[in-house]
Amino acid sequence: MKKIFRVLVILTLCIFGIAYKKKMCVAILKYYNNLKDNMGMAFTNIFLICIAIFCLIVVFWYIERLIHKKKDYIRGGFLEEHQRINIILAVELITIIVLAAGVILRSIVKGVIESLEWLTSIVSNMDVVVIVALITGTVSIVSVIISSIVSKIIDYRKNRQEYLAKKREEPYGEFVEMIYKLQKNVEENNSYTEEMMLKDLSSFSKQITLWGSSKVVNLWVKFREQGKVQEMGNLFLLEELMNEMRKDLGMKKVEKGNLLAFFINDIRNYINK
Repeated sequence: MKKIFRVLVILTLCIFGIAYKKKMCVAILKYYNNLKDNMGMAFTNIFLICIAIFCLIVVFWYIERLIHKKKDYIRGGFLEEHQRINIILAVELITIIVLAAGVILRSIVKGVIESLEWLTSIVSNMDVVVIVALITGTVSIVSVIISSIVSKIIDYRKNRQEYLAKKREEPYGEFVEMIYKLQKNVEENNSYTEEMMLKDLSSFSKQITLWGSSKVVNLWVKFREQGKVQEMGNLFLLEELMNEMRKDLGMKKVEKGNLLAFFINDIRNYINK
């Protein structure tokens, strides 16, 4: 049934082409002239060559698919078997993109030139007072548009920062509280058990999965990979992590060692080491 349908479609197209060949030739010639006027002779010919090559590839793909029905060409078997066609298709795609960019750029330049010529013709017939008024009004309108756009961008960033700060405030606060619990655990043994610490770590990790900034997440992963909190290098990494949290909440970073000085009295002795 599929073969009969395909044959009928092909015969219909052939009959249509023979019956309306004159009109088709006129239409093709018309579109060719339009392309030539908009793109130029060289760009038009290159574009048509790319289209012709693409059509030939599709025809060869369809013929080979009919010959080798057992091959799965839907998943790209044809392109995998003929690797050079991938290169041809890539070159064609790049060429078409370059041509499209050239046509768009040419249209923009043409439009700008025509607009300037139109403005020049209008300005030459106007009084100086009218010209000054037009320039002043244009500058005012452009200034209002630019200022409104800038204010919208600033408001968006401010609202986004406030929204994220609200979401981050709780997990960041829990993390700092966990650090003070660890410090208190040194003074009062077993006041903060390992089970409690793992529960807090799991809760913190879950919350920053969605709301933590990229720098906080990266520092947290690095801190966990390096291991023990008691090592001095990890303590400074911990301080850097807390500084990034302060930054996310809209606060400025503090100098190295200032945050650690809250619970390590002699931290200044290790800063320059």
